[in-house]
Amino acid sequence: MRGAIAALRDGFLSLPAKPPWRYGLLCGVAVALPLAVGALSGRPRDGAVVALGAYFTAFGDTYGLPYGERAKTLSRTVPLLVVGFWLGSFLALNPWAAVLGVGLVAAAGAQWKAIGLPPVLAVVSGFYGGLPPGVGPPLMMGLGGILYCALALALWPARRLDPLKQALATASTAMADLLDGFDEQGEEWAALRQRASGALREAETASAAFHSPEDSDRSPHAVVSSLTRIFHESVALRSLRAQAVKAEAMPPELDEVVSAFSKALRVAAHPGGRPDSKAALAAVACFAERVAAVRDQLTPVQRAILGQVRRCMDRVGVAVRAVSAQATEGVRAPTTLPHLTWQLPPLSAEAAAYATRSGIAVAISMALVAGLHEQHGRWLVFTVLLALRPSYGDTIERVALRVVGTMIGSTMAALLLAAVPGHATLVVVVWAFATVGFALREVSYAYWSVFATPLALMLSDFFLRLDWGVAGARVLLTIGGGVLALLAARLLWPRGERRKLRDRVVDLLKEHASMVRTLAGNGWNELPEHTEAAGQAGERLDESLDKVDKEPGGRAPERLRQAVTDARRLRDDAILLAAVMKGAPDGTDATVAVLDAVADRMEAVAHAVRHEEPPPETDELDASLAEMADRVETLIEEASATDDTAVKRQLRHAATAHPALRTLTADALRLTVDVTG
Repeated sequence: MRGAIAALRDGFLSLPAKPPWRYGLLCGVAVALPLAVGALSGRPRDGAVVALGAYFTAFGDTYGLPYGERAKTLSRTVPLLVVGFWLGSFLALNPWAAVLGVGLVAAAGAQWKAIGLPPVLAVVSGFYGGLPPGVGPPLMMGLGGILYCALALALWPARRLDPLKQALATASTAMADLLDGFDEQGEEWAALRQRASGALREAETASAAFHSPEDSDRSPHAVVSSLTRIFHESVALRSLRAQAVKAEAMPPELDEVVSAFSKALRVAAHPGGRPDSKAALAAVACFAERVAAVRDQLTPVQRAILGQVRRCMDRVGVAVRAVSAQATEGVRAPTTLPHLTWQLPPLSAEAAAYATRSGIAVAISMALVAGLHEQHGRWLVFTVLLALRPSYGDTIERVALRVVGTMIGSTMAALLLAAVPGHATLVVVVWAFATVGFALREVSYAYWSVFATPLALMLSDFFLRLDWGVAGARVLLTIGGGVLALLAARLLWPRGERRKLRDRVVDLLKEHASMVRTLAGNGWNELPEHTEAAGQAGERLDESLDKVDKEPGGRAPERLRQAVTDARRLRDDAILLAAVMKGAPDGTDATVAVLDAVADRMEAVAHAVRHEEPPPETDELDASLAEMADRVETLIEEASATDDTAVKRQLRHAATAHPALRTLTADALRLTVDVTG
């Protein structure tokens, strides 16, 4: 009950983003236009079938993706709608055969995203459509899908780069937020970092659609590479800044440089912005002059730390200049046609369990109304299809939002149609509901459920009068479908996620060990890829813990929650060490020894977790750290007594690497303790 109340509060009291009203208007036109034509031509049923095809196609589309990706999805959806509607009308000849048939189709739609939900809804609509099997109605549904595709993809040639530009702008803004958040700690910094990492991933996905062997410095891939460098160097710069503060060696110009970087990135993210990186580079030069002016007043350790800060700033400045130049000159991307594929992904145990649960629940809902073949019985089936989620907690939230949304939306529709009955009013109401509903769908499922349910029922029963009795019956059927979805989520394999935690933990340890091993081997070019893989392993574990919390009576272990946090810190430590070790002098064997020992430790613990064995000892880590500390003390003494440049270079590396190594080791050991309990 508390989950349902929280879902209603969070769903209806806020909008996380601005709705895309132009997209909503496009959907409204695609859905309402066939209705108007059908009503004017005296064929309202045919117009409703075409409109329903446009509605289902829009339902399966994903606004904001590159046009090529959307075209691939739509090219699969429209034929499947035609086949699905025909199959439903054929199964209507034998309602009890439809129980099995629709259940199998629902399981397939839940199992494979390439099929998805719209074809399943088309099967149910065909079953309840009251039309004899034939090619006419299915082709009309396909015509509606083609109408939506034509409107949605009409601007593809002129606006093909819009999703890419939006993804790059979002990533630039996220990098600016990261730079502005250097003073944030704990969960606040973790949220900024996660948002930046997610924005980079989305930008990389968007740019992949425009990859070309002839990529230049203005290609989308080049922009993403520059933003990735900014992300890594910013994480390192924050840690170096903390070291400078601790060593009482941070001049105020440092924050001025960071602010200049952030400002340049925000201008680059603004459409039509013409960023000028000269101010940021001038701030870097001012910082260098300030450090040089007070150099004689600094200790060897302070000079070493500020030297590393300067090197890191230079790298950020170069990347910011590249992003600014790319924003000024514009991104160039080749014109390519999408590769249409129908390959289904491999089966997984989790997806199979959800698919089986969906198939059984839908088959039961069909059986409950198959004997009556009640015209409005589709709403019981629709609610089960739309409300049942992979986890019990998510299903509770979805049922609460859909039931309340249906009650509100049906009441609104009934009031409007009772006040001004007739097809003209119905067309206007459908247009308004489709416009507002599809726009809000992108930002709020709660408000989408208010408009989506009455919209679908008005399209399905366009030729029937929507009065208070019909609206009340549909609300009751929606409640019944919600109860059935809850029972299915509660009774049919509700606790499968906890069994995956061990594999998730092993994956987390192995990916982070691989990241540290890459760092020890000076694999600077491969490190971002390994850091990203380690981050995704952490996200997978975090998602599994969230799913455990949503299982009946489930509670995720707090030690594993802490392990996710420690893993994120470990990635930050690795990024800092990479910045310090780039161009490091000879004589850094102690650093490599510590890193190898950390990687060995995590691999050994991963083996122990998988086989339920006790973890190994940590003596070699302690010995390596002690050796590194002795090396720092020796270098400080030598640097104070000599002007040897080689000694000072070694000190610059060791003085900044040792705190980072100490932190990295502590985070790694804490991580291994957390996962072993």
